[in-house]
Amino acid sequence: LRQLTNLRHYGRLRTVARTERSLKPHFRKENSEFEIRDLLSFVVAHHARPDSEFFFVQIGAFDGRQQDPLFKLICERNWRGVLVEPQAEAFEDLKRNYQSQEGLLFFNVAIGPQDGEIPFFTNNDGPTSTASPYRHLLVKPGLFRREVVQRQVPCWTLATLLERAHAPDQIDLLQIDTEGYDYEIIRSIDFGSIAPAIIRYEHQILSERDRNSCLRLLAENGYRFLLEDGDTTAIRVNAACSKVF
Repeated sequence: LRQLTNLRHYGRLRTVARTERSLKPHFRKENSEFEIRDLLSFVVAHHARPDSEFFFVQIGAFDGRQQDPLFKLICERNWRGVLVEPQAEAFEDLKRNYQSQEGLLFFNVAIGPQDGEIPFFTNNDGPTSTASPYRHLLVKPGLFRREVVQRQVPCWTLATLLERAHAPDQIDLLQIDTEGYDYEIIRSIDFGSIAPAIIRYEHQILSERDRNSCLRLLAENGYRFLLEDGDTTAIRVNAACSKVF
């Protein structure tokens, strides 16, 4: 049923992402302790931006702790930035987990292609990391559609968010984890006025079509990529990069 739903929404059956990094050698599978997984730290170091000037935007921050790639970096380097989480309960946890940090702004909204409201779906009434604007991504074997909870939440564009946060012109890092909605956010960006130096997003839930479309869009706007098992890190290397597709 879920595959048929994906056929309806995406025009094809959803497939598993298969990148070079996802095809793990046996040594990696059996000896994970030897693997350096925190590639974002290396990318940030390559960016060579002083910590005092570094500015980030995190969309889908949840509570700031669970499987969060930024928490340690934010706390150790005292970055300034904006954290966005549409779930009210998780939003309160997010603020508590960062209460000792200065220079952070928190917004209890969703980010999408236009301002207004957006339906938001979860699998229960409490805060959950499995939440998405797409209902069909939450319908899994053994879970009835009636068990998916719908809420209406405020929605801003990325441009509106940056304006209300009085963000600087240079966004060093845009981190996105929105359970399958990442490409919708990325393709709504006006790269002529907003061009983050680094964009990191989750690709493993995207359809094959959206994965490729997202990479193509970013490549045409001067980005190059590091592919992890479930995430893509896009680095803007040349604003005037010629289109090669």
